[in-house]
Amino acid sequence: MSKKKYLLLFIIVGIILILLGVTTYEINPYKTASDNIRARVFGFDVYRIPSSSMEPTLVPGDYIYISASGYDNESMQPNDVLVFLYPKDHNTHYIKRLIAKAGDRVRIENFIVYINDKPLPQLYINTTRLKQPFSRFMQEKQVPKGHLFLLGDNRDNSNDSRFFGFLPEKDVIGEAVSLIFGKDGRTGNTIE
Repeated sequence: MSKKKYLLLFIIVGIILILLGVTTYEINPYKTASDNIRARVFGFDVYRIPSSSMEPTLVPGDYIYISASGYDNESMQPNDVLVFLYPKDHNTHYIKRLIAKAGDRVRIENFIVYINDKPLPQLYINTTRLKQPFSRFMQEKQVPKGHLFLLGDNRDNSNDSRFFGFLPEKDVIGEAVSLIFGKDGRTGNTIE
């Protein structure tokens, strides 16, 4: 084959790949809220932790792997760590722990989170460090259809559903799965 034919073949294959990528991006097969090509086309993203709201699980500067692939309302479970569009500014991404789904009743009594009157295991919380009244108690709320209730692990220092309200399910980008780079030798750890 001549160089011109190879070049033509290369251009045709390139155009086909670009069209497939654009089509996949527009179709958004993973139904992620992200506008990032990695999440919409390939089903994953990378996120840098900007604040201490998820300490001790995640600390500022950690880089995490987010799976947008196959993650939807059916697969979401309490205690999953989610990345989502901040309800008051969709240009900002937040990360919090899923506590309750649509139809669930949630309350906080003496630092313990109750879902439908059952305590939620929270091995990631150190209650001796909590001082704020809003971390100790919250009146019962029922999560409306199509929404989620999320909390940060650092309950005294987290802007979460107690303050911004229920999160629309459609604003979920994906589940935080593992640390790509974490401080203190935590690189590669699964996020639990």
